[in-house]
Amino acid sequence: MLLALVKMTRPVNIVIAIVTLAIGYNQLSILPMNKGGIGWATFILQALGFAFAIGFANIQNDILDFESDKLNRPERPLPSGKITMRAAKCAWITMFAQTIVCGLGDMWSANPNHEKIPTTLLFFVALDILLVAYNKKLKHIPLLKNMTVAFLCATPLLLNIITPPASCGFNLCGIGTCFCNFLYCDGFTPDALWTKFGLIYPAIIFAFFLTTAREIYKDLEDETGDLKAGIMTFPLIAGAKTARRLAGAIILFTWILLPLPVIQGFYAPVFLVATLATLTPCFAVILVSAHKTNYHQAQSVTKLSMFFGLIALVLSSFF
Repeated sequence: MLLALVKMTRPVNIVIAIVTLAIGYNQLSILPMNKGGIGWATFILQALGFAFAIGFANIQNDILDFESDKLNRPERPLPSGKITMRAAKCAWITMFAQTIVCGLGDMWSANPNHEKIPTTLLFFVALDILLVAYNKKLKHIPLLKNMTVAFLCATPLLLNIITPPASCGFNLCGIGTCFCNFLYCDGFTPDALWTKFGLIYPAIIFAFFLTTAREIYKDLEDETGDLKAGIMTFPLIAGAKTARRLAGAIILFTWILLPLPVIQGFYAPVFLVATLATLTPCFAVILVSAHKTNYHQAQSVTKLSMFFGLIALVLSSFF
């Protein structure tokens, strides 16, 4: 049963989130091993926080999708009977709480005197609320659900941006002083903020667009089962052809945007070389697969494209 529970958490997605978190901090040169970087405790607690958040969200989602999964994913742990509904409910509630505990832990480790805003704690509270809202309401709204999933995939990069440097004097006393300290402390000057944003925003856009396209392909693949289960998705409302065209347009738009961070001077030319060399054939396969209605392959290659994009980010950081 333990193995089935681990499978429900989607370990691959957890690894991707943690790797994305690390790559974001690498882009900003503030990994724990870097001089002036964030502490190891902060990184580990943030990584665990994402692991628990992704785990609880996927388990809760599987519980709520039990009926539709009988048709679309009968091999999953709940429909196949490999784990009981009660065990699954206990697991997601426990992980939900552990996400908050990780935020609290980071607050105590990075801020023992309670002088700074508990950034990670507030972030994980908001993330938990959004994940529950998605599972309960947002996933039933066509297209918005796809975009919400895409936004959630980019949240590790958002945490990279809002995590203040260790030397920041952002404190809780006096709103005016607090705001000024936040803006002008070490690492939070306007120029530093612009550079920080410039190093991260291309990855956010890349993750958002590709995940949106992948989620549309996923809905196209599940169209028959969703129709039988009464789940209204974008392909069922707008039509498979329209949904396929939208996903294809997003893929092409992402490809067109690849030179932008290089032109702006945030990334080295090696980023463009690496992404064009790897993503151009991947995107071509995605579009051809979708045209042939092989949506499973389309979404699989889209996920592979995201992996190649992360590698290109790492390469660019060395130049």
